[in-house]
Order: sequence, then structure tokens, then C-alpha cells
Amino acid sequence: MLKTFRPNHPVRQIKSFKYAFEGLFHAILTEPNFRIQLFIVALSVYFGKKFELAKNEWVDLVTILGLLLIVEILNTALEEVMDHFLKEPNGEVKIIKDLSAAAVLITSFVVLINLILIFGSRLVALIPFF
Repeated sequence: MLKTFRPNHPVRQIKSFKYAFEGLFHAILTEPNFRIQLFIVALSVYFGKKFELAKNEWVDLVTILGLLLIVEILNTALEEVMDHFLKEPNGEVKIIKDLSAAAVLITSFVVLINLILIFGSRLVALIPFF
């Protein structure tokens, strides 16, 4: 079999970026939870700018929010695979999908705790009676 492009050929690499962006747009257009998480990311960046976060706080913020989006996309990919190959409801499939959703839930709790640690005292300071 003749390969058109070597694995590191620039055209092949450009196509891989194209496919990655197609996956990202698919998640944005079809996954309501991903859109909610993008809203949380945007809100966090807004508050980060407003409160002039330190560099290490930005590192923490970008890391946890990026992790949340990554886990959500992996959860979506796993659910798509399970739904594609196993059309009939199945106990094992349910467990796999539930575990994948649990990974997103745990990541969400970690993100929430980090957001409270980063923004909590700053937001409380804005409330006049505290």
C-alpha cells in the first residue's frame, strides 16, 4: 500500500488540526454540558481579569478549567463509542457510561473547590454587609 504522505508531512499535520477543531465544534454544538462549562470558563476568565490574578493563580485556573473541558470531551467520546457499537441497552455499557460521567462530576467538584479558593474571598469582599 502506497502512503500519500509521511506521518510527519505538513499536509497531514494540518489535517489533524482540522479534525481536532471539527471535534471541538461538535462538542460545542451538540453537548449542552460542554457549553455550560465553556460559560464557566468565560466567567472565570472575566473574574480573573477583574481581580487581576497573580501568575500562579492564572496557571491554576487555566489548568483546572482545561482539565474540566478535556474530561468532558473524553466522556462525550466514550459515550459516542458505546452508543455506536452497542445499540441495545446493556448493564455493562451503563456502568462504563456512569463511570465516565462520574469522572466529569469529580472533576467539576475539584474545579468548584479551586474556584472558591481563587475567587471566594474576593467575591465576598464585594458584598457590602461582610
